[in-house]
Amino acid sequence: MTWAFAPDEDLTARAAVLMDAATGKILYQKEADLRLPPASTTKVVTAILALESGRKLSQTLTVSKNATRVPASKLYLRPGQSITIDELLYGIMLASANDASMVLAEGIAGSVDRFAELMTKKAHQIGATNTHFTNPHGLTAPDHYSTARDLALLFRYAMKNATFRDIVQTKFSSVSTTAVVRKKVVPRRISVRNHNRLLWGYDGALGGKTGYTHAAQKCFVGAVQRNGSTLIIAILGARDQWGDTKRLLEYGFDHYDSLKASPPSGKSTTIEQQVHPGLDQAPALIEAAQESKQIKISDGYVLQVATFRQRERAEAFSRQMNDKGFDAFIEQTLLQPGETAYRVRIGPYAELPAAQETAHDILTKSGHRVLILPVQSARHDSSDQS
Repeated sequence: MTWAFAPDEDLTARAAVLMDAATGKILYQKEADLRLPPASTTKVVTAILALESGRKLSQTLTVSKNATRVPASKLYLRPGQSITIDELLYGIMLASANDASMVLAEGIAGSVDRFAELMTKKAHQIGATNTHFTNPHGLTAPDHYSTARDLALLFRYAMKNATFRDIVQTKFSSVSTTAVVRKKVVPRRISVRNHNRLLWGYDGALGGKTGYTHAAQKCFVGAVQRNGSTLIIAILGARDQWGDTKRLLEYGFDHYDSLKASPPSGKSTTIEQQVHPGLDQAPALIEAAQESKQIKISDGYVLQVATFRQRERAEAFSRQMNDKGFDAFIEQTLLQPGETAYRVRIGPYAELPAAQETAHDILTKSGHRVLILPVQSARHDSSDQS
């Protein structure tokens, strides 16, 4: 049977790369060296710098006023709160929290500008020489760019780190912070959910990082393992983020042997295809995924937008919400024996005001009135799609 998918014609992404993780060989490329805004895939390098900073993961950093002023996505941290580097890493890699990225940058390098310089330097050391960062979160800024090839190289490098692997394959977690109020230490827990939908039901998913801004459109970098082979995928500027990702991965696994034995397929680029010296001789760098650790969630809110009996209708509606700028996902639930429903939800949000603000935006932009549900209650009537 001939595979009908033709990447050059069917991908909505402006740029894409499929890489063999074991060797670094590019199996497929589309505008692999086109400089584009990477959105929150930037946070892969933020995490690398934090993990290689020499700081203990248990070290606490203090939230500044500057960090709290960054636009969403965020944990809605408050000035003066203390939070560990470990908790911040879960915040940036699962919830894509921009404020957590700022806290890491300021706490590790002393300033955002200095941290961005270190990010660029590290990227170039890894071999991502067509990349330049000006911030740790990926919000659109002049001179902040990367390429599909560079993102694949950066993610391949990051997956060497066991702590990074553990974080990106975690579905749910909670982030703990503390603040001193009237001389008393007040704890606070914030629920976080991984934005990487491949972790819910896509065979062999090892982890990844999503990204979206209006300028960047939808972006993703991640890794999937099947039959002893691991592929790294990077897409930038996509309209159909998950459709592109899944179809290109299936194409890669179905044609793995022939792609591995031939020059890179896809549209050629202006920069000669190569793997950075020293990396092409590395052994297989990504180990088989272990069970994703799941931590019980006790706070936070999700928005329930709609419920469907047909999965296709739920997926179509979810795409519409994503196109309007909302990070929608689908939860499958059993209404009664033999009767399944698919709920389209958005979130989670750490605090009720943030959930209410998004609910108002949804009503304004789409006309849909949503239910605001506590995360724990929402999970009681849902099941993971894993």
